[in-house]
Amino acid sequence: MVNVKTVAVAVMLALALGFIAFRFWPSDERAIRKQLALIEEAGSKEPTEKPIQALVKAKQLAGLFHDPCRLEVEAVDSAGEYPRKQIMDRITLVRASYTRASVSLHDVVVDIPQDATAVVHCTIRVQGEGTSQPVADVQELRADLRKIEGEWLFTAIRLVEVLER
Repeated sequence: MVNVKTVAVAVMLALALGFIAFRFWPSDERAIRKQLALIEEAGSKEPTEKPIQALVKAKQLAGLFHDPCRLEVEAVDSAGEYPRKQIMDRITLVRASYTRASVSLHDVVVDIPQDATAVVHCTIRVQGEGTSQPVADVQELRADLRKIEGEWLFTAIRLVEVLER
């Protein structure tokens, strides 16, 4: 005979397993958010960072991009398609111009309209110290991603300058 206590424990166990499966089951949005977290982590720089660490971080960041990737930066009126190696070189150059930098993403919206494509809208904020003075920059980011061989890669990025309020 099944008593109420046994049924309650079974239901609680099933709910716990369901929650764990939902929470930790890989999804496309979680994979994309993981890529975005890597941008924040590898894009940031501490004053004690060694040159080899800088190159490793630049390579990690460049690995997020499809080869080639379309990049548009409205603030400097620049647009073009760049191979991964050139993206890595530019990342290295930009990171070298900072002694300390903190990259953060805000108001992140991930839209996955089809199976293998996604669009990310967010605000990217870079704060830090350049070679001579403090730097603070905020831009709107629109990124197109495509799932290629199981990995979400950036295929196009557009940065739009945010006006000061």
